[in-house]
Amino acid sequence: MGASQTSCKCGWANKRGARIINGQETRVNEFPWIVHLHTNHKTAEGDWGTSCGASIITPRHVLTAAHCVVHGSIVAKPENIKMELAKHDSKKPTGKEIIIGAKQVFVRDKYLREGLYSHDISVIYTKETIDFSTPIVGPVCIEKEELPVINRRILLMGWGRTEDSASSSYLRKGKSTVMDPLLCGASPWEVCTTSKPSSFCSGDSGGPLVWLNPETNRFSQVSLVSRGANCRAEFMISTLVAYFYDWIHEVIKGTDPSVNTCHKI
Repeated sequence: MGASQTSCKCGWANKRGARIINGQETRVNEFPWIVHLHTNHKTAEGDWGTSCGASIITPRHVLTAAHCVVHGSIVAKPENIKMELAKHDSKKPTGKEIIIGAKQVFVRDKYLREGLYSHDISVIYTKETIDFSTPIVGPVCIEKEELPVINRRILLMGWGRTEDSASSSYLRKGKSTVMDPLLCGASPWEVCTTSKPSSFCSGDSGGPLVWLNPETNRFSQVSLVSRGANCRAEFMISTLVAYFYDWIHEVIKGTDPSVNTCHKI
């Protein structure tokens, strides 16, 4: 641990297991908070589905992008959402994967009014309580204050496509540098990162971008993948989690006040 502690256990990484391949594949269950989220929704206009990333923030709440659970102005029904925890390689299951469902889906009104990428964030209240008793499943840290990450490297992860090819079967990770938002025209609720050395692609949407906080030696979530996920963009835009901290905690309090996020103390 660093000089500061956290209010509850969060943001740890499991370093044992398979070695990184070509500097991109994560170790099996390296990041306990990562979630593989799937939607399958039927409407009068036809069927639609998504495959996205997400992050665990409490034993009953998962954070993702609104565009992962909304089609047009239609929010996916909870019964049409499936979330996989402790997942690494879809082609080679470890037997430790956990599948949970959704009970409620929360999206910002501004996103529904103004459309794609405005306040692109969603909180999912899970059907089951997530068990944190094993090291392979647990929450990422969430901070109220915006983290000092401009011009610093942060870590992104997901099952998205690689160089505009097929989606990866295994969880991958990479590093990106946070830019001054004035350089990319980001809104106050967005974070801008360079696409080098790593970028996110289709399939990474909703997944977390995290920073190893030197004060706690734990990973805190900076943002979540929003727009620019085409693998070749000059820079990438993600949704700033701290901007929505109060809203996230309103959702938590309104659904299960017995749980909370973990943060630096």
